[in-house]
Amino acid sequence: MEISTLRDQIIDQLIPFAWNEWAQMGLSATAHSRSRWAQDPEALIAFSLDVARSEPRLFDELMDWILTNESLLSVRRLRVMCIDEIDSSLIQAALAWLADQRPRARLAGRVRPTATQTLKPLFGSEIHIEQPDRAFASAGWLRPQLHPSHKSKSPDFGEPINLAFQLRQLLGVGIRAEVIRVLLTIEAPWMNAQALAMSTGYAKRNVHVALTSLSAAEVISSFTVNGEQRYAAPDPSVWASLLGREPGDLPSHRDWQQLLAVLRYMLRWSGQLELEALSDYLKASSARDLLESLRSELAFVGVPLSLGSSPDDTWSELKEVIKRVLAVIGAGQGR
Repeated sequence: MEISTLRDQIIDQLIPFAWNEWAQMGLSATAHSRSRWAQDPEALIAFSLDVARSEPRLFDELMDWILTNESLLSVRRLRVMCIDEIDSSLIQAALAWLADQRPRARLAGRVRPTATQTLKPLFGSEIHIEQPDRAFASAGWLRPQLHPSHKSKSPDFGEPINLAFQLRQLLGVGIRAEVIRVLLTIEAPWMNAQALAMSTGYAKRNVHVALTSLSAAEVISSFTVNGEQRYAAPDPSVWASLLGREPGDLPSHRDWQQLLAVLRYMLRWSGQLELEALSDYLKASSARDLLESLRSELAFVGVPLSLGSSPDDTWSELKEVIKRVLAVIGAGQGR
């Protein structure tokens, strides 16, 4: 299989997934299915800004959504979700555009002039643009001027996918809301500070401070096993009542930061044009290196990895891993 073909197949499933998630979160679109999990907004933004480079309308509507709902977002977590310079520059461009649209926006970044000849096309089909958007140009991206559609709405807190926003309204945009989101939705009976740090995108030290505070307030349960503190949410029905939900109707958990990062790493890898000129053996060797580099992330999200010795084994495992990750996020299938 051509690597570019593999990339196209992945993108063809990720774009509908992104549309459907954002449609349930207030973006101007029609949701075709209802997600039963709680989404991580910053992880989804970092993912969508990259994937939507293949779908300009989704990109523009997402920017409109960010403008409408910036008070519900964490700029710190947006930056933590970046896996490389591409992510960082896309987030920088988004924040600079927000500053242009709303000078006092809480998430605003600074606009820095950039020479037009050094800009990279944001969307692959763009060749010549007379008036580039200056905010995106400040981050090194070339695109037409972006004007908000003003079609986006605030998230409906009654939808399972929007639990993070409801908790942020209750507890503030910060670490406590993220810790509670994970503890309420994950199936594990308990978690330690390290696991919660990986699931929330905050440093272990800061997570530990938040957990100590929440435990002292008797909002969460804590106990010690072999000298290690472990934590669990109290009776979920109490939280369900507080959040106006039916008992047992809390959404499920996904480790979005790791899942969506794995998919972006795969897209980066499959987008390398120079790979197409390599022999099948060298392509398989490169694919093997990719999978090995993602072993810890795959293990964290529960996707097994079993690499054989032959090139055919590597290709089969790569396609199987992609299939499993897409299945975990519900892409390309009913929910």
